[in-house]
Amino acid sequence: MKKIFTLLFFSVLSFSVLFSQETDSITASYYKPTIQLDYLYGKIDNPIEIPQQTNSHYGKLSFLNKTGVQKQSFFSQYGSPEVGVSVIIGYLGNKEVLGSLFAFLPQWTYHVYAKKPVSFDVNIASGFAYISKPYHKISNPLNHTLGGHAASITDVSSNVVFMLHQAMFLRAGVGMLLVTNGQSALPNHGIHDFTVRLGMIYKPGDLVGVKMPKRTVFANDSVWRKNIRLSYARHELGYTKQYPVDGPSYSIFSAAAYLSKQLSRINEVKFGIDYTYYNSYNTLIRFDKMYSHFKFFRASVISLQAGHEFLMHHFGLVTELGVKIHDPLYRNFFLQNDTSRGVWFKRFVTSRIGVEFYPYNSAFSGNKLSVGAYLKTNALQPDFIEYNMTYTF
Repeated sequence: MKKIFTLLFFSVLSFSVLFSQETDSITASYYKPTIQLDYLYGKIDNPIEIPQQTNSHYGKLSFLNKTGVQKQSFFSQYGSPEVGVSVIIGYLGNKEVLGSLFAFLPQWTYHVYAKKPVSFDVNIASGFAYISKPYHKISNPLNHTLGGHAASITDVSSNVVFMLHQAMFLRAGVGMLLVTNGQSALPNHGIHDFTVRLGMIYKPGDLVGVKMPKRTVFANDSVWRKNIRLSYARHELGYTKQYPVDGPSYSIFSAAAYLSKQLSRINEVKFGIDYTYYNSYNTLIRFDKMYSHFKFFRASVISLQAGHEFLMHHFGLVTELGVKIHDPLYRNFFLQNDTSRGVWFKRFVTSRIGVEFYPYNSAFSGNKLSVGAYLKTNALQPDFIEYNMTYTF
């Protein structure tokens, strides 16, 4: 079941950018495609030494389209990026232990000095990845990068672009591939692969007469709105990202109340309070007889949250940062022997990043219902993947 939840989360995240479109009516317009082909070269860091491990190699193919041609499009508010999808196939350095990677990622690309002979680009992509050889305690105990096949992948890169022809470009740069399963299965050291890149870009030109959505302008909602959010999640409880493995999966329940306001057409801010109950914490408290009273409350976390949402018609990209004002078990048990520099942040800082889908009214509306999927962390360490329903009024 936890793998199904993980797959659902990353599928929603992958398709969020693709379908953030206004489609009130159709008009003939220009379609400006871009095809990118890149080779990536890196080296994966596994916590346990793997015999005969070599460098990693990836191929990446991207199909993009220039947005913001219609000024009323919300994409013009984001700087008119090229938006599309990418496919990555990778050899991770040891086929028997690390296996191969297959990924599908929506991508945004921004250009600097785009019309000059030498320019720069920034590429941001996030989506779903499949790992062919995850950790297994019997058949593959050396792979501590990921404990399951399904994972999320984020690819961030920047390149120097050289114009060879009006339609053909050469580019070279560096980037980072990040792969994690959000603590849905241990181990979850993750893949953090710094890569150097070489690629080609082909722009065939404007394709006239292709049917494109006609963009519409939505009015800003400038009222402070009330929000109620209910969430459900599952995770494996571990002392670290590496152990213990093959443990049970526990339920997590969360409720939040907050205020939100749209500062502009595409920006919304949020402030509120979040209460989260961990069944895993409660189980640990009861079996280890850690407290004599208030066990349920000590298995809970309360945090003050501040967040931001990029609004994209029927989707939103949300980031939140919180301060934990009540988290006794995690601080006093899991972090009691933690001497790392970041232990203070783990004690008090929590964050969430994810997407919201608005099936009825758009994200720009004042009254709206949404469902979402998020990765929640303690500081930068993944804690769980949650699924929520939010009502705004």
